[in-house]
Amino acid sequence: MPKSTMTFLADLKKNLPHDLVVIDKEVDSRFEVTGILQHLENQKRCPAVLFQNVKNINGQPGNRVLGWVEGTRQRVAVALGLSPEQWKTELTTELLKRVTNRIAPVIVKKNEAPVKEWVAKGEDVDLGHLPIVYHHDGDGNPYCTLPSVLKKPDNLGYNIAYLRVMFRNKNETGIHMSQGMHSWTIRNSYEQEGKPTPIAIVHGHHPAFLLAGVTTSPWPWDEYSVAGAMLGEPVRLTVSETWGEDFMVPADAEVVIEGEILPKIRKAEGPFGEWTGYLGPQRYDPVIRVKAITHRKDYIYQDNFIGHRDFSYTGWEVDVMRRVSETLSGNLKAVYLPYSGRCGYHVYISIKKLSEGDPMMAACAAQGVGKPKLIIIVDDDIDVFNEEEVWFAVATRFQADRDMAVIPRVRGSMLDPSMWDDVTHATLVIDATKPVNRPFETRLRLPEEVMDRLDLQDYIPREVLEKTPVY
Repeated sequence: MPKSTMTFLADLKKNLPHDLVVIDKEVDSRFEVTGILQHLENQKRCPAVLFQNVKNINGQPGNRVLGWVEGTRQRVAVALGLSPEQWKTELTTELLKRVTNRIAPVIVKKNEAPVKEWVAKGEDVDLGHLPIVYHHDGDGNPYCTLPSVLKKPDNLGYNIAYLRVMFRNKNETGIHMSQGMHSWTIRNSYEQEGKPTPIAIVHGHHPAFLLAGVTTSPWPWDEYSVAGAMLGEPVRLTVSETWGEDFMVPADAEVVIEGEILPKIRKAEGPFGEWTGYLGPQRYDPVIRVKAITHRKDYIYQDNFIGHRDFSYTGWEVDVMRRVSETLSGNLKAVYLPYSGRCGYHVYISIKKLSEGDPMMAACAAQGVGKPKLIIIVDDDIDVFNEEEVWFAVATRFQADRDMAVIPRVRGSMLDPSMWDDVTHATLVIDATKPVNRPFETRLRLPEEVMDRLDLQDYIPREVLEKTPVY
């Protein structure tokens, strides 16, 4: 059976049964879906949530919405066929292995494509039929938050990218693209020729497919083949309703919205609650004219709770790992982009330090990936996935007058509210490694033999231990 949202949910129930919550009570797509997720987050809980009875934009109940699919690294690990316990370096290493072994897509007929079970075209198109979610107070309108697919010029294949798409009316949306990204370059190339840009918004697929939207790929790569690598099998494609064989769409998606980005037309788009945790400003952005909507008969509309716990950006770790490992000739132990860094602003790197120049070399390699504002380099005895460990290293191995550097005026994100010029920011590098040219104090530890021999349950009853607060 081809991988899909439903096959992932089956794997999730098997491997992390308590990580999926099903809500049968009627919920409104206007703030109530995200309101429930916010209450869970306030309690430090982050399950995937399947809403079984959601009102769509037109007010009709009975729609299904799946939120927080990639809210933990453990669920991302399960999506890749790993065990939940392999959520640390094993996860990033597996992603790197897959990216370097792309799998070309395969073509299936329309009657074999589940996403074609329901089709609306032309005058029958109505985006209000979908439970597009209104996320935050202050948002300009409901927003589509999953990846979009664009076709590169000159038959270079397809680009998959997370782009914010604002509902405007039954057949029109706004769309925001960051300048310099592949999606922006594609749209710009069509617009320079006065042509509309074909686009397909994929609202629901196996989470491994979605990872292709945050994995930085070289321009010539067809990102359907990257998605296939993430899935571990070819992405099944079928013809679009609007462009036929000239634009192929994922056959096993839940929902596909086909449209054209109109050239030379701009309208107000936004504000929108962004991954930074702030409302992204209103801008004059391009317009999509929706041409067709297709979906499974019993589709599950997936939504990404932007600005909250999300590890879909784990794909960026792959690029950091590859670049740093090449720079240090393999003396890299681990890379982590913590949630505290809001999807890539913070990067923690542990290395086997051989010379005093290694930490800065690692930082320079990492700086070229994404938009880091803080890079902390630690020794290989520090667990970068434990932020207390990282900051222990900063507290005890770092001196600001000699172990800190600032890389000025590097390309940032226009969504960063702290930037002054809307284009560049600075990156702070902290070298929290031990010196190699003199002895350094030994960390506290207990004998391994003792720790391996002792079992807490031999001394503290299980029921008492389970009630003991975890700090």
